[in-house]
Amino acid sequence: MDESELLFNLFYFLLCMCVIYPPEEFQRLGFTIEQLFSRFLGEEYLDFVGYHIRRTSLNLFVHSCLPVTYFLIHRLKFSVFATQQPLEYNELDPDFPMPQEAVAFKTLTWKMAQHFSVLAVLAVPALIFNWHQRNWRRHPINKTLAKYSNTPDSYSAVSSDIGTEFRRQDVYKRKLNSISTVIATENWIIKTTMYNVNFAHQSNTTLSVAKAETYNISQHDQNDTLQMISIIVRPMRQGVADFHIRINALEFRSLEDRVRRPIAIPSNIQFHRSVIDRFVDVFRAQVALNPIFNSEPITDKCFACMLAEPNIKINKQCADLNRAGAPLTDEACCSNCYCRPMWCVECLARWFAARQSDVDREVWLEQKCTCPMCRAKFCVLDVSYI
Repeated sequence: MDESELLFNLFYFLLCMCVIYPPEEFQRLGFTIEQLFSRFLGEEYLDFVGYHIRRTSLNLFVHSCLPVTYFLIHRLKFSVFATQQPLEYNELDPDFPMPQEAVAFKTLTWKMAQHFSVLAVLAVPALIFNWHQRNWRRHPINKTLAKYSNTPDSYSAVSSDIGTEFRRQDVYKRKLNSISTVIATENWIIKTTMYNVNFAHQSNTTLSVAKAETYNISQHDQNDTLQMISIIVRPMRQGVADFHIRINALEFRSLEDRVRRPIAIPSNIQFHRSVIDRFVDVFRAQVALNPIFNSEPITDKCFACMLAEPNIKINKQCADLNRAGAPLTDEACCSNCYCRPMWCVECLARWFAARQSDVDREVWLEQKCTCPMCRAKFCVLDVSYI
């Protein structure tokens, strides 16, 4: 294999990955199968089930053409890339000699791969044609919908109901990745994938969190994390398979508000259900780095939640300087708080977050707030455990 062939193989492999798993750049430029064939596919908003039947069939056909396209270009000796004639299969490369058995095995493997690629191009259209018979009745999507119908082998009413609910304004729709999306309507939980669509009717479906995974986004800041949770959707309808939804933990609350079924969370799985929950953990970690404030034992309960004991005290100890090290104005400086300990760290963190702008979430920890009682201005550096 010379350099030109190696370059071609690498280029074609990357092209196939971009076709199968289109990156954001391709999506913005309109270089995806759905966008390039939008006229054939129609509008998802107008015909939800029909759109995804055509989309999954088209994806299967286009992807089946990728191997045979590679061999076709290679057979034409990819004249755009080649700088010299490649060796014949039965010839030995003088620089990299191979035993005759290895050459024969390579030739056989190459020819078998070619035959399978041609077979795929012939078999997939035949399969799609079989699906298309009798108004796509044999397509996996319609076969799943037929199991939800009260009339055997009838899916049109179910398909119509799903399309009607999808056109409503209160639909939850989030893109999970480049090839799948989760949709929650009034009565349905739907997950679209590359070659199929999963359906679950909320009236007879159970949802449970399977696991939560935490990833560190930054190597320098341990608080800069991303949490992903996997939710198992189990339809109780006979013959309908279970499926998984993997979403950002911060999207959990939005999904939970949309579905009518409770989402079971095992006691051993902990995650941030909202931005506030995540901020509370970051706030608590920062307060732990501040100096301890000596105080008399507290016997009261937190003034906000009335459950936990007050465990923090607002005590000015920050330097009144900005990021550049310049002195702050008197209005921007923190002030002393003379209130006795009345709050737990979680309640104070939620109070702090509630007074910040949703636009500047990344810099909440650098902002200031006022004491819930005396209105003295403070920052996170002024909060100490007692």
